[in-house]
Amino acid sequence: MEAFNILNALAITLLSIIGGIWTFYKLFYKYKSKVLFITNCQILHKKVWEAMLDEESLKIEKHGEEDFAFRPLVLLPHSMKKYTDIKNGKKAVLESVNTKNENNLKIVAEIFWIPEHMKPWCNTKHPLFSLLLRRYFGIERPMYQDEKDKDMKDTDWKPVSHCADHLNPLNRFDKGKNVIRWAVSKSYTFRFFNPFKGTYHKDSTSDNFIEYCGLSIVLRKRSIIQSDKD
Repeated sequence: MEAFNILNALAITLLSIIGGIWTFYKLFYKYKSKVLFITNCQILHKKVWEAMLDEESLKIEKHGEEDFAFRPLVLLPHSMKKYTDIKNGKKAVLESVNTKNENNLKIVAEIFWIPEHMKPWCNTKHPLFSLLLRRYFGIERPMYQDEKDKDMKDTDWKPVSHCADHLNPLNRFDKGKNVIRWAVSKSYTFRFFNPFKGTYHKDSTSDNFIEYCGLSIVLRKRSIIQSDKD
C-alpha cells in the first residue's frame, strides 16, 4: 500500500511538472508569435496560381485543375513578411468572429508568399483567398435564382458581376456578356484592383479583380504546442 502511495505521488508530481512546462510554452509561444490581422482580401484566381506553380523556387504541388479554388489557400504579398514569419507551403490557422458575433469560424490553410519579382502579381497589396475560404467565412456564396438587387433586398446578400477572364466558371456564367455572377455578404464592401497598374476601380474589367473590405480575420502560425480549439 505504501509503495502504491509513493507511485501515486510521483505520478501526480510528474503530471504537475509536465503541465507546468506545457503552460509555460503555451504562454511563451502566444507572446512571441506574430499575428497577421487581415481586413481586406482579394480572390485567388487561375492566372496568379499558374504563375505560382511555374515558380520553381516555391515547389508547389498541384492537386487538380481547380485546386486553386477548392484548396484552403492564402497567397500573401511580400510586404506582409514583417507581420508573420510563416514559411512557404506551411499551414496557418485562420480565425474570424462573424459579423453577428455568434461564434468563431476557424480553418487551417496553406500559405504561400508571392515573390517580389513576380510581376504583375507582386503589386498585390492584400492576401488572396481561395474560393473555399471565401465561402467558408461567408464572404460570398453562389448565385441562386436571385440575381438582381431587388431579389436580394430583404436578404443579407448583394449580387456582383465579375469579368470571366482569368476565372473558371465555378459560379453562374453569362457567356454572352463574359461575366461570372455570385452573391456577396452585405457585411462587406468591395472594389476592384488592377495589379497591372496598381490602381483601384469601381468596375470589373478584364484585368480588375474583386477585393473585399471590412474583414476581421486573424492569421497565426500553426504549432505542435497549439491546439486547434484555442
